[in-house]
Amino acid sequence: MDKELICPICRLVFMKKEALVAIMLISCIMAGCTDADLEEAEQALGCTYSDALNYNVTAAIDDGSCIYPEPTIPILGCMYQQALNYNPSATEDDGSCRYPVVEEPVPGCTYSDAYNYDMNATEDDGTCVYDRDGDGIIDDFEELGCTDVNANNYNSSSTDNDGSCDYDQDDDGVYDWAESGGCVDTNATNYDAGATESNQTMCDYPYILTLADLESYLENQGGLESIVDGLGEVTSFIRLIEVTESAEEEGMESDSNANTTAAEIIMGHDPINEIVYQSMIMRIVGDISIEQTTVQGPDGINYRIGSPDSGSWYYARDEVYHYENPFPADEDNEGDQGGGTSEDDEGESLCDEFTEGTNSFNWADNWTITTDNGINMAEGRNAAHGLDAKLEFIGNPPLLTHFEVSQFSGMARCSIEILDPSLFEMAIDTELPRTSMSMKMENQIEEDSGSSKTWSAELSDEHFEEVSLNEIVMRVYAGEGDSEEGGSGGSLVTEMLLNEQTSTFTDQCYQWSLSWSDNDNDGYTSAGDSYSISRTEKVIDPCDEDDEYRSKDFQIVFYDLWADMPTGGVFTPGFGLVAAISAILFSSMFIGMRPE
Repeated sequence: MDKELICPICRLVFMKKEALVAIMLISCIMAGCTDADLEEAEQALGCTYSDALNYNVTAAIDDGSCIYPEPTIPILGCMYQQALNYNPSATEDDGSCRYPVVEEPVPGCTYSDAYNYDMNATEDDGTCVYDRDGDGIIDDFEELGCTDVNANNYNSSSTDNDGSCDYDQDDDGVYDWAESGGCVDTNATNYDAGATESNQTMCDYPYILTLADLESYLENQGGLESIVDGLGEVTSFIRLIEVTESAEEEGMESDSNANTTAAEIIMGHDPINEIVYQSMIMRIVGDISIEQTTVQGPDGINYRIGSPDSGSWYYARDEVYHYENPFPADEDNEGDQGGGTSEDDEGESLCDEFTEGTNSFNWADNWTITTDNGINMAEGRNAAHGLDAKLEFIGNPPLLTHFEVSQFSGMARCSIEILDPSLFEMAIDTELPRTSMSMKMENQIEEDSGSSKTWSAELSDEHFEEVSLNEIVMRVYAGEGDSEEGGSGGSLVTEMLLNEQTSTFTDQCYQWSLSWSDNDNDGYTSAGDSYSISRTEKVIDPCDEDDEYRSKDFQIVFYDLWADMPTGGVFTPGFGLVAAISAILFSSMFIGMRPE
């Protein structure tokens, strides 16, 4: 059989008859079909059932090779989600579903922030009420108002504070609790600038001095004592001034036309801290002025040389401070010791002119009394003496704070005045420049016997600065000129700390012996202590008679190590005299006015 004929026949047989497959394949092979034809024929065979696991979509002839899946076993159970026994794994509902029993609703307030919230309620019935401030009163029954019992408009029926409380009953801008009653009259002596409520019954008005009061006050001079009464008990200050006219022949030769000499003292103290203040000014015929201010306390001494404008403050220590009240009480009534009323002192002070009589009220030809801002001022004139008197009083009973007698045709005057303590600084400043102690010596002796020479002296009774002996050095200098050590001049020969008591030294020509005697054995410089320095010729290997060293001038100097300068500080020369004169002035003006 022809090959082209057999092949088309084979294709036809494959498409229609399964039973002829084998025959056709055999025939095809016998007819000489190619491998491609055979492969195409094989691919046309397969499983043609779509539900089979090996279904071949390209197969044209089913070859009986179909494989089918095992049948699925159903999972029985309840497949309804609302059921109590719903089984999410069930594939087939078996009618076993069981459903919950629907309970009857429980009506009530279901809102937790409501006053009557019912936690058992399942259905809100609209009965909720509220107490938003938690005071136990339902909002619908709250009553607004002032609930503060301290307020002026407190309402006991109010349950909620609405901010309307009134604490300022008189509407003056000050809360009632902050109101301060007092005298608000500026004309009163006890005017209270901080008072908010006027209380006129509290006001005290200035005392107005009458002539009868003045006469009673000055009777037998007893009233003048009040100017210093009580000053010793409190922090206080007093100023005393004495201005005298100089006679023409006593005037100094200068272009100045000043012809007065003045002395001014300000004395004060702080008895609590034991601090004393003293300021002294001396002006001689208007051309010479000496001024010093001293503040002394347990921490040392501050003093100023010169006026507040031109002077400088310094710091000195006083290791053994003794507080003395500058205003001691005159218990023995020995006022005439000041010389204010004796015949020898008559006319020394213009104040004496006022206090000499038995009744100072009759001293004046007439008296004029004026009152200004609580101060009563009494002014009187004595034409026979050419003097005016002025007294200032404060308070009731009246306290004399200023007393002055002056010439109405000249410049002489004297006055005593109580000063305001707040105007003065009563504290020791230890940061000021230090200055040394001042050693007040007396009985200074130089004895020269040819082969030996001795210098000696002792601290006088006027010496008051008690300084530790280990802070003071006694030095001997040879020659003149400025020394590098800050001494009085020349080169240093030998020295000794005072607490060493004795010391010896040998130089090229002399044997030196230094000694300090601590008279009271207290370890401080004090009155009665003394020194001695002896210089004798060397016995062994003496120097030549013409040795230049032998002709030098030897000087004794005390050096203050604490201040790093020689003793003597920067005190004004001769100020001790000024202090003495001031003390006499203070006594005559202060003590002299006391009755005998």
